Amino acid sequence: MQLISTKEIVDIIKYGDNSAVMVEKLPLANPSQYKAQYSVINFENKSIDVLTKSAYLLKKFGSGFNRISQIIPNFVQCDAAVLYDRRVLAIYPNGEAGIFDRDGELEWSGRFDYHEKTVKCLALEGKYFWSVCPEENCVIRYSCQNMSVDLRIGGKDAQTFVNPTHVSFDSGDIYVCCDGNKVRKIDGNNYTVSDYLNFSDNIKQYFSFGKYAVAVMASGTYVLENNQ
Repeated sequence: MQLISTKEIVDIIKYGDNSAVMVEKLPLANPSQYKAQYSVINFENKSIDVLTKSAYLLKKFGSGFNRISQIIPNFVQCDAAVLYDRRVLAIYPNGEAGIFDRDGELEWSGRFDYHEKTVKCLALEGKYFWSVCPEENCVIRYSCQNMSVDLRIGGKDAQTFVNPTHVSFDSGDIYVCCDGNKVRKIDGNNYTVSDYLNFSDNIKQYFSFGKYAVAVMASGTYVLENNQ
């Protein structure tokens, strides 16, 4: 594992085949304010380069990024995805969400709940997306067409996912941070769940990018190559 940041990470998104965008939170003199720093991590040559805010917004929200960033008060702290029909879905950690049309105008706002418990995270899989419900110990797949539950894995009384905090999708499989220091994998072919990685530190977020991965942990953010 290679340490790439000890600052608070507020967003990580795929940028290219071997690169990702990392947004760090830089505190200002006023404790209630902070500055966002945008960087691109190149996994092949291990470089970290500064990225412009506009380039980050375009990658995250697509062509309507300018209007969306005007409407959303805190665009770095939501998860977002450009859907199959070019609409954009954004979900905040508290479950509040919005759908924007192709021009970036807000066409729906609401929230995602499961059994009246908050659902968070957004990992796009074609015409579906995955989220987690920590209080219900489950991972949920929604249909992008009607935003309804398509599949649920785990449950409040099951040990499949204990307090899942993050979900990501890569190359057909789904990765879930849960139980403090674990990453479990859902096989995209048959939806069986298996242990994938165990860390000695608390794992907050895990993103797979082919043979590389980014792990956001309590001690810092790391790049892994071949799970090492």
